[in-house]
Amino acid sequence: MTDNPVNFEIDINEFDFEILPLKIDIDLLRKDRRLRERAVTLFYEDHLEGLGGEVHTEIDGDFIKVSWWPGSSRNVDEAVKVAAEWLSKGAHGHTGPLLESLYAIYPDRQDILYNYGMMLSDQGELDKAVEALSRLTDLAPDNADAWNALGIAYMRKGLRDDAKQALQKSQQKDPDNPYTLRNLGGLLANDDPSEGLPYLKRAAEILTDDQQTQYGYGLCLLKTGQPHEADAAFKRAMEIAPYSELAEEARIQRTKIAQKTLRGRVTGGLRMDAVMYCLSALEKFEKLGDQKTRAITSEIAMLGRGGLDINNPEPRYSLKSLDGRFSGLQLLSYMYVGLKKMEPNRDFGIDLGQEYEAALKLYGEKHE
Repeated sequence: MTDNPVNFEIDINEFDFEILPLKIDIDLLRKDRRLRERAVTLFYEDHLEGLGGEVHTEIDGDFIKVSWWPGSSRNVDEAVKVAAEWLSKGAHGHTGPLLESLYAIYPDRQDILYNYGMMLSDQGELDKAVEALSRLTDLAPDNADAWNALGIAYMRKGLRDDAKQALQKSQQKDPDNPYTLRNLGGLLANDDPSEGLPYLKRAAEILTDDQQTQYGYGLCLLKTGQPHEADAAFKRAMEIAPYSELAEEARIQRTKIAQKTLRGRVTGGLRMDAVMYCLSALEKFEKLGDQKTRAITSEIAMLGRGGLDINNPEPRYSLKSLDGRFSGLQLLSYMYVGLKKMEPNRDFGIDLGQEYEAALKLYGEKHE
């Protein structure tokens, strides 16, 4: 049993009850103070007793005071792992007091310095973060993760030169550290996209399931004049987490690329294939009626959230609401016509206005 207890206190009013393993209604916890106190107390007692040693808790107003006497240094190792797990879930309020107390007792432990510094950086306590992480790089100059974390803190402080130096040191220590590659590439790309691109490309090759990496790589490709490759990166970003905010941003970028590609293929003229698709949609929707038109338009819009390949003329898509196989441009044209029928004066951000007007003229001539 260690002589020095790890002491910290938690404000129960700021506790995130979502991470509790208990099957208790969250609203009930917020309404019942005694139940709330008991739930938070048990949370820390169970976790720390499970690590080994002795735990004492007491309630003091809105705070729960915790004292933990680890049974051995191995128990402290496990406590740091638990703290890192809580941080990964965004539970900084639960983790901060524990890490701060551990840091006060063990100021030279590298795992504590790393997690404590990263937490401070995430919380915007950047001066303290730089201090802790600089101490870590002094203690472990070959630790690539430490230099990467320090680089992030410097970036958040707006110290770009310091951030660049730290990230370059991280990359020297571990050339294929994907997070260092992503951060260094992003930093360099802000000034010169072509300089940052090789780092972002390598990061994307390693972090194939990281949405932020794929999206950042796509932006850099777009800035370096590679829209086709950028579209593929944005598509991958959307596939990773289709309903996230970043997926929506990727979807917007893909739409912009599609519009430029659509208009760029016929300089100064019309896309006649799009004109004919719009004309076909006008004729179909006139026969099917408004209700069926809405159903088809909505289904295409939902399908389009995953991205429609308008550059491939092959009929590779199908709909539940309409028989047949369709190309991406055909479905985009159908959706545009359907949206215009429902809200004719609205701008839908799809560059098919000229083709639609031409189709309307042809439709009118056919039905005079």
